[in-house]
Amino acid sequence: MFRSQEMSYFQLVMPQDSAWTIMDQLGYLSKVEIIDHNPNEALINRPFANYVKRCDDLIVKIENMLQVAKNLNLLSNYKNGNLQQFTNNKNSHTHTYLDKIEEDINKKTSIFQEQNKHLEQLIDQSEYIQNYIEILIESRKYLGENVFQNQQISKFEYYVGILKNLELLQFHRVIFRVTKGNSYVHLKRMNEKQSIFIVLFPNIGNYGKQKIQKIVEQVSQGKFTLPQSLLELKKKLNELKIKQAEYINLISMTQKQLCQCISSMFVIKNGLPLIEFYKFYLIKEKELYKELNKLKMHGRLFLGELWVPTKDIQQLEQTIYVIKEQQSNNPGGQLAQKNPPDFLQKPTYFKLNEFTSIFQEIVNTYGIPRYQEINPAIITIITFPFLFGVMFGDIGHGFILFMFGSYLCLFENKSFYNLRYLILLMGFFSFYSGLIYNDYLSLSLNLFKTCLRQENECVYPFGIDPMWGGHLEFNDSFKMKLSIIIAFCHMLLGISLSGLNYLFLEDWLRLSCKFIPQLLFLICTIGYMVFLIIYKWLNHLEPQNAPSIITTMISMILNLGKIQGPQMWEGNSQDYVQYCLLIITIITIPWMWFPSIISLFLNNKNLQQNEDKRKSQRIYYGQLIEESGIEMTQSHSHNHDQIYLKQNKQNAEIQDSTVHIQQKKDNSHQDIEDMIVHETIETLEFVLGVISNTASYLRLWALSLAHSQLSEVFFELLLVQPINHGQPINLMIGYPFWALITFGVLMCMDSMECFLHSLRLHWVEFQNKFFKGDGIQFKVYSFRDRIKASINQESQ
Repeated sequence: MFRSQEMSYFQLVMPQDSAWTIMDQLGYLSKVEIIDHNPNEALINRPFANYVKRCDDLIVKIENMLQVAKNLNLLSNYKNGNLQQFTNNKNSHTHTYLDKIEEDINKKTSIFQEQNKHLEQLIDQSEYIQNYIEILIESRKYLGENVFQNQQISKFEYYVGILKNLELLQFHRVIFRVTKGNSYVHLKRMNEKQSIFIVLFPNIGNYGKQKIQKIVEQVSQGKFTLPQSLLELKKKLNELKIKQAEYINLISMTQKQLCQCISSMFVIKNGLPLIEFYKFYLIKEKELYKELNKLKMHGRLFLGELWVPTKDIQQLEQTIYVIKEQQSNNPGGQLAQKNPPDFLQKPTYFKLNEFTSIFQEIVNTYGIPRYQEINPAIITIITFPFLFGVMFGDIGHGFILFMFGSYLCLFENKSFYNLRYLILLMGFFSFYSGLIYNDYLSLSLNLFKTCLRQENECVYPFGIDPMWGGHLEFNDSFKMKLSIIIAFCHMLLGISLSGLNYLFLEDWLRLSCKFIPQLLFLICTIGYMVFLIIYKWLNHLEPQNAPSIITTMISMILNLGKIQGPQMWEGNSQDYVQYCLLIITIITIPWMWFPSIISLFLNNKNLQQNEDKRKSQRIYYGQLIEESGIEMTQSHSHNHDQIYLKQNKQNAEIQDSTVHIQQKKDNSHQDIEDMIVHETIETLEFVLGVISNTASYLRLWALSLAHSQLSEVFFELLLVQPINHGQPINLMIGYPFWALITFGVLMCMDSMECFLHSLRLHWVEFQNKFFKGDGIQFKVYSFRDRIKASINQESQ
């Protein structure tokens, strides 16, 4: 994982009859990447676009069937299949099996859809009958039995129906406006979606009655009429109840038929439910035909270009050989290792596991590492949670985070399962940093015997002595200086990794003119500051004579190394040391600036001299040809036109070479100008970046201080004050608030803030010292990965 795996470039030639089998086995092999010969071509214009669409349509039919069955609670015994069981049966089918699957799926889905459509109609009819029964019962209860007996002589008219609850207010308002208030609307809620309405109004003429009738027809979910007499009402109710019972029986029978239909898709095939097997197979076929679309066709031959890890070449060749042996009647594929074209960049491939994948994802979010460039993820595994712990350092909060990470590792949780190892390490380093700070929920723990009242010389064994627990000035100074030391070590590691990259690439110019001056610049500036911090810690200095490190660094630059004020150690050697460090720092700036420009200028000059030599050789060779052509003409009596044509041809060649040389001169001038601009920006960026990046690491101090002070404020206000004043009720009320605020502000918001700042320190301050991040991801052709991605997408 330190460097990406070595990649090899192959050309694969295979006949059309063997193409499906070879691509099928390569998909199960999961070791190659197929290069798209025409990435800009639309999918619809590719030869196997129809096969991809067929697979998509069949997958949609299966998913729709599963969704309908799930809505009808027909999937009580359904269990997802095991992907391992599917990949174990990789040699059991041919390319014609897709036609059989398509026929079977279309047949079963058509039957299922017909049964489901019939069930929906029965349910609608059953709901209509049930609504009709409730309307009759409500009308009899609200209007009374006299309305049905004297309906012809009644001076009032009415309409009944069912409407949605969301339309109740609007319906009531429209009826009021149409009847000008001469109506009464009775509403009764049936359920959360529907309500019964009864509109009662006097005889307002045919025009008004028609308007109300149109409104009711538009709003009502079904047409309902009331019987003319009480006897007909009772008879109608009995008929509807009989029909309702019949429809319930039909619905039950149809659901059983649907259950039988869907259960036929759950028959175990190759260790999987049939519907799951079909789904996996269709995803595999879709991926296969998408990769076939990347190949180049020459008649009945397919020409493919692919990347494969060098260590897996033997496995690839063995797979092709086995296919040849199994299909002796058809010619197999031919592999040939080639040198990749210059325009093709080798892809980056790391073999990851569940632990390393999350850290690699952190790096890949910023940029893919270059081919065989040092992978920052291997360093990030330790440095990322460590920097988080420096900012989030607290024994209590770190322990809670560590226990949460342990829970995620032991029990699968879909929300944070992929982050389990990262959270575990973040909690561990937060707990460790809390021990160093001796900070437990804003309290200092006297884990070892304090040195506060010891007469003899005493050193606290581990962490900060609890005597300094409440001293903000001490903690502030300690954490700030600790941040500077961590900044120097982290940036020094980044520059050292750039040197290892130059050594691996055998780029001796950049090793000597980039790595060495950058290393010296960092050591002579920030490294000297770190030395002063550690020296001041290790040596006892009187407060009135203790030199200020910031003042020392500023005077070193402004006074050419001379010190104004107290020195760090006795003697005059500090002035000499600082003067030498300043001179080295100044020398490193042009050292890393000019060599690349001079090297490019000399290379272009050599190329120009070589082109001039070639030009003179071409002219001399042309004169020789011309002279020999004249002699041949005189001796063999060639005509004058042949001599003239030869001379014109030679002149044209000389003119073409002159134009070519002139173009190269222009390009060389442009390259030098670009290099000057590039090197100027890069040098200034590094010089200023060393200072600004070091200041950026002070966020470690700021966030750690903020975390401890917030924890102390919450503890003091909500718990300490009620304890000191003897207020148990206030303590009982304050404790839940303290727990909630600690969880919400410190455990959630502050942990996210520390995570983001740690991310920034890696992406900007650390990785810019050696990491380019413009590589290309190795996109492996793998059925397993594609099916697994589809399963994960469904689970989300």
